[in-house]
Amino acid sequence: MRNEDEREQALQQAARLKGLALVRAGDAFALAVYTAATLDEIAEFLATDLPPDTPHRRGDEQRLADLWAMLRTERALIAELEEEKRKVRTGGPEHETIEAALAKIRRRIAEIEDTR
Repeated sequence: MRNEDEREQALQQAARLKGLALVRAGDAFALAVYTAATLDEIAEFLATDLPPDTPHRRGDEQRLADLWAMLRTERALIAELEEEKRKVRTGGPEHETIEAALAKIRRRIAEIEDTR
């Protein structure tokens, strides 16, 4: 735990050097742009409605697009894995070759045992 606290402090310092603030929210963290605003200025900012083209709203739209892209990619990967599983279960060309080699070995073992 001590290493985590030291790491968090080091990252807070690194964030400050870049003009950012590392903020803990439960088990998660956020990076916030540091501004020297007063509480009144922050209250005023929070009380206003932001236009739809503000950077953070565009970020939400981009994040949503990224999530959909990740979901499509995940579905494609799952489909590929399912196809590979089906090939293994049904036995593709490699499976048939292995089975043929095993049958040949079994026949040879049986021949050797018969000659004894």
